[in-house]
Amino acid sequence: MAELVQPVLIKDGGLFFCCQGDGDVTRDCGTGLGLFHRDTRYLSRYELRLGDEPGLTLMTSAARGSQSVHEMANAAIRQLDGSPLELQSFGARLERVVDGEALMLSDRLILRNYSTEPISFRVTVLIDALFEDLFELRGAKAKKRGPLRSVTTTSNGVAFRYDGADGVTRRLDAVFSRPPHLTHRGGARVAAFDIRLDSQASDSLDIVFAVREVDAPVPCPAPRPAFYAGVSVGSDNPVFDRVMQRSLRDLAMLGASLEASFIAGGMPWFVAPFGRDSLLAALQTLPFDARPAEGVARLFSHYQGARDAKRTGEQPGKTLHELRLGEMARLKEVPHDPSYMSIDSTPLFLILIGQHAEWTGDLALFHELRPAIDAALDWLARETKGDGYLSYSGQTPDGPINQGWKDSATGVPRKDGGVPLTPIALCEVQGYVYLAQTSIAAALRQAGEPEKAEILDAAAGALRARFNRDFWMADAGCYALALERGGKQVAVVTSNAGQVLWSGIADDDKATLTAERLARPDMDSGWGVRTLSALEKSYNPLNYHLGSVWPFDNALIVAGLRRYGFDDAALKIVDALVDASSHFTLGRLPEFYVGFQREPELTPARCPFAEPLQAWSAGAMPYMLTALLGLRREDGEVVFERPRLPTGVSRLSLSGLSIGGKRFDARIDRGPSGAIGARSQPARDPKP
Repeated sequence: MAELVQPVLIKDGGLFFCCQGDGDVTRDCGTGLGLFHRDTRYLSRYELRLGDEPGLTLMTSAARGSQSVHEMANAAIRQLDGSPLELQSFGARLERVVDGEALMLSDRLILRNYSTEPISFRVTVLIDALFEDLFELRGAKAKKRGPLRSVTTTSNGVAFRYDGADGVTRRLDAVFSRPPHLTHRGGARVAAFDIRLDSQASDSLDIVFAVREVDAPVPCPAPRPAFYAGVSVGSDNPVFDRVMQRSLRDLAMLGASLEASFIAGGMPWFVAPFGRDSLLAALQTLPFDARPAEGVARLFSHYQGARDAKRTGEQPGKTLHELRLGEMARLKEVPHDPSYMSIDSTPLFLILIGQHAEWTGDLALFHELRPAIDAALDWLARETKGDGYLSYSGQTPDGPINQGWKDSATGVPRKDGGVPLTPIALCEVQGYVYLAQTSIAAALRQAGEPEKAEILDAAAGALRARFNRDFWMADAGCYALALERGGKQVAVVTSNAGQVLWSGIADDDKATLTAERLARPDMDSGWGVRTLSALEKSYNPLNYHLGSVWPFDNALIVAGLRRYGFDDAALKIVDALVDASSHFTLGRLPEFYVGFQREPELTPARCPFAEPLQAWSAGAMPYMLTALLGLRREDGEVVFERPRLPTGVSRLSLSGLSIGGKRFDARIDRGPSGAIGARSQPARDPKP
């Protein structure tokens, strides 16, 4: 995977732009940068030069989500007459906006002369559009490509066109607010503008990039609501406020729509419906806005598996893993049209619907999606017929070997560092099945179907008994990562055991020992719980799944610890992640970070290959807050069970909590004695 070094990210709907801090997309900056739409990179290079030199970056901000601002000054350059122009004689402000409905990237370059004399210089803009498929950028080889792209010039711009092998014509039109002097450099086009400014005078240049896709067989998108609008969280701790506000803004930015609205998996590689990521992000934020859960559930119901297909892993009743709309997916060169190669998406789909009913008290979604719910339950029943566990074979032509959330090739190691034999039954996935069964059983009781609820509860009870017998490692005081072929334990200590607590499948005595095991220094890095114990042979704190720290994983662990009454342990993890957030750009928790042990005066280590923005990482802090407050619905009201606050927070206000069409505000305070008081009331503004 290509390195993503602190990119600037802006997005609106399905259109997004990623660039360097100076606003550029250069040839050597990495494959994850550029202007993207439907899994295609439309703008492959975009370089701004002030007098043939890059600008000196003074400030960059993309805090607004769909907009960025880049403040620059000039380097020492030559004026149009050849005379020297001193460093920082003028300023250049680049204001950038993406518009997902119009499919446009709009730039305004504002130039201001800060010197006491008139100045002149040349501004050049290099642009290129190669229309690469996202999977090409990630290393896959395209088997077919359409005819060579064409480039034509207009009176005020350049038009790039590519007729894809999939029958879709893709265009990028670049339009300048004044006629450019156009040349070419290789396949790229260079637009030049001569600028003359009197002392303290300013001038501007507008550049608009319009994306066009012709003859694409794409469904008409549903209206995309403004997710999390009207929701706010405020406290007396600016660090906590920053990470919470960033999280909700990022989740809103990741909103998109196909047949229904949904939360995309992340940027830049996963702006698409992505099974566990989209499902968990919607689940994490149910109290803040139930509409993402409804949209995600509807979309995944629409694409629910209907037949058996080895290439994509599709099976009747199975929930999708990933849906792509680019050229390689349309040509079936990658199995994501859609793919179903995850073992956990189906139980998470059921959990989301069940917990939506529990939180909102509204069964409309449950009844609407009842055929899909029954089909998913049937799939679970078929897949667990043998030994009673949900497992994966890893035997798919193009899919991942491992099909849980640790889906890298090395993500599920044995004690000796070797690879387990399939089929593999992951511990947390059995917990997901248990929670799916109990959640849907509760919804069935709510719907007046107690007999069907009892059948599911009985199945869940039998699974719980088997699980606590077969997965428990008495010597380690923890649950095994998995069972491999023949029911043999994959006997390593991992964070997956913490997710077992989240599901509620753990027996109380084993939950106590597991909580204690997760708190030891080999698992607790001080910045959060590691994915793998530092005592294991495969441990690598830099690795994707073998010792790094994942915010979403820690959020589920926090909820699990709270479920079993380990409030202090849960609070310690929340405090660690709040502290960690202060060291990342915009307070944004990344996909994962390095699992080095925390040391005084040192910051958490960023992993250069981590996805900079991921939905379930954005949902981690809202979910941890929900768990810490003991937030739940009771008789149509918001209630708090054993509420706790992050250590650095004494006053907290929540506005716009959503329950079954009603909205609530809440206030939580730490009294002089340390006791936490909480109260809620109907929101002052009832509008969503």
